Amino acid sequence: ISADGRIIDVLELEINEATLTGESEPIKKVTGVLSEEIGLADRTNMAYAGTNVVNGRGKMVVTATGSRTEIGQIARLVQETGETHTPLERELGKLSHALGVVVIVLSLILIAVGLLRSNLYTPLDIFQTAVAVAVAAIPEGLAISLTVILAVGMQFILKRRALVRKLLAAETLGSVSVICTDKTGTLTEGIMSVVRIVTATGELNRSELAQMHTGQDLQKQDALLALRIGALCNNVTLRKSTDEHGARYAGDTTEVALAEAAHSAGFEKEVLDHETARLFEVPFDSRRKFMATLHQVDHKTVVYIKGAFDILFERTTHFEKNGEQLKLTNVDKDWFVEQEKSLTSQGLRVLALCHKPLPHSQTSIQETDIIDLTLVGLIALSDPIRSDVLETIKRAQGAGIRVVMITGDGRDTASAIGRELGFSGDVLTGAEIQAMDDAALAQSIKHVNIFARVSPEDKIRLVEAYRASGEVVSMTGDGVNDGPALKAADIGVAMGSGTDIAKETADIVLLDDRFSTIVAAVEEGRAIYQNIQKVLIYLLSFSLSEVVLITASIAAGAPLSLLASQILWLNLAQDSLPAIALAFDKGDGENMLEPPRVKGSPILDASMRLMIFSLITITSVLLLILFFSFYHLTQDIDLTRTMTFTALGVSSLVAIFSVRSRRRPLWKSHLFDNKYLLASVLFGIVMLVSAVYLPPLQLLLRTQALGWMHWAIILGFSALNIILIEVVKKSLPLSSSASRVARLS
Repeated sequence: ISADGRIIDVLELEINEATLTGESEPIKKVTGVLSEEIGLADRTNMAYAGTNVVNGRGKMVVTATGSRTEIGQIARLVQETGETHTPLERELGKLSHALGVVVIVLSLILIAVGLLRSNLYTPLDIFQTAVAVAVAAIPEGLAISLTVILAVGMQFILKRRALVRKLLAAETLGSVSVICTDKTGTLTEGIMSVVRIVTATGELNRSELAQMHTGQDLQKQDALLALRIGALCNNVTLRKSTDEHGARYAGDTTEVALAEAAHSAGFEKEVLDHETARLFEVPFDSRRKFMATLHQVDHKTVVYIKGAFDILFERTTHFEKNGEQLKLTNVDKDWFVEQEKSLTSQGLRVLALCHKPLPHSQTSIQETDIIDLTLVGLIALSDPIRSDVLETIKRAQGAGIRVVMITGDGRDTASAIGRELGFSGDVLTGAEIQAMDDAALAQSIKHVNIFARVSPEDKIRLVEAYRASGEVVSMTGDGVNDGPALKAADIGVAMGSGTDIAKETADIVLLDDRFSTIVAAVEEGRAIYQNIQKVLIYLLSFSLSEVVLITASIAAGAPLSLLASQILWLNLAQDSLPAIALAFDKGDGENMLEPPRVKGSPILDASMRLMIFSLITITSVLLLILFFSFYHLTQDIDLTRTMTFTALGVSSLVAIFSVRSRRRPLWKSHLFDNKYLLASVLFGIVMLVSAVYLPPLQLLLRTQALGWMHWAIILGFSALNIILIEVVKKSLPLSSSASRVARLS
């Protein structure tokens, strides 16, 4: 349909409006007058641009074209919705500003102290040292390391069947505290399916249906007859190949579900159609609400009927039980009515399946022939919940993530699905959201987990309400109507089977449309953030240790503990490759046992600041002791600098294994599961050894060859450094988020 319009003439017109409203079932259109306050999804006398006719025909008067249509207004909402900065962007900006101020202040202090001691240092030495300290203090490898961490994290997420379209979104996943998920195709399988069959002999659920066969089991005989009727009183066609859902048949979604259920029980529709000739058909229409087909079965003429329970039950006089036709009593009638009410109260669509023998000579049927029917059973259909969804929701809630279902379905269907998913609380509809001001909505979202019949504007308001309350919001969607909300959310997640608009607007695209993939991506996002924290701790701790070491030697009036060239060489050996290699670390299994970090919390939380301060203190104090004591004993400044230079390099390269995990001690960590880290540490050691023993580098860096005793001291120093770091690591709290009260699920 290429324009919006008011329907003025209709004949069995059904329109699929899923891309616009999220409603999973085609909408049957009417010509009547509706209330002005009615929501978009309930305007059954309107047709909209961008939707598809699936049945019937009709006539409409065009009411809007182009940008004035509902889909055009959604495009305008997408344009007007601003991009949001990720938490990592904001926190790195703050960190960069703070580091810049610290570097400038330290450089000025060094220059001032050096000039006051002009008898010990030349102005050139002071200037070179100040520049080298500035280079050391700024972890120039941080930008490269973060880029690699995010890029590698995107690869890990892709292996979990999610495609990250924006680099920084990979990290933001780890911050998600609310997942607003669509129902159809994400929580559910996105296709209609037979989930229950109720006959006089009992009830079969979905798992039992999958195990049915065409044997002689009397308890299943009635159910098999019901499936046979559903397959024969059916107009689906066989596909040349199965679709993305594995469906073998094409046609009306309800009839496809019946044919697929019959196939699982051993009935091939094409074989049944060949063996059981159809003589006549009364097609389904919305007035009579049933379909009937006439067949020759074993030299008998029989009519098979499927349709609405309330319509067919009025025409029923008998029921089938273990292959026998029994008279319906009042008790039997009450029982079947209660079964139908029970199924519909669960949000299931219920069909009655009946049959009736006719004279052998009869070759056609009329509506008046559909009386005195025998009820075989009730078939309940729904878009079933994916098998892994319940477990995944529990896992998300265990990680402190609140899961919210937003659907275009009506209140009753949404409520029934919500109960099946374990959601508690009320259902809030789009009309009710529109009647609320922002303050009332902010209060309502605290206890409502199900939203039904929502419009694109409602979704944006929900996203903004959650973000205003301090949540990091992930919004999923697949239709055109989801575009504005996907853009407004911190993380927009589009379905791979969705519209191009949704995928182009989103930050992440799910290749398999599964809710479990979202949670898996969140887990990888937390691992990415954890790796970023490791890099920050490692780079800042040992870069600032160099600053403290040089500043302390100048303040003490001693020769420079490290030369500018040595500082730059250390940056090459210890800062670049080892930090980048941390990108390939896998996240701790405990990451999904903690709540997400608080929105707006600094990237360097209190625990990290304490750890960085402790590492700087331990490393700097030990190095200063080594420097001053060795210089006092030997009075050889080049040898002392070589010892200090090598000790700092070796200890930092070894300490990276301790920094890898703040949860586990070094001896309980997986030391050899990151081959890139092992290779980078080995490369750093080679760089240090080359600086000590290769003559050209000795000349450039003013180093001296070390003996085995010197190396013993350096290794002892590194071991002591690691022991003290492990002691401090054990005594520090893991993070501020670990002590937070778990949020309501």
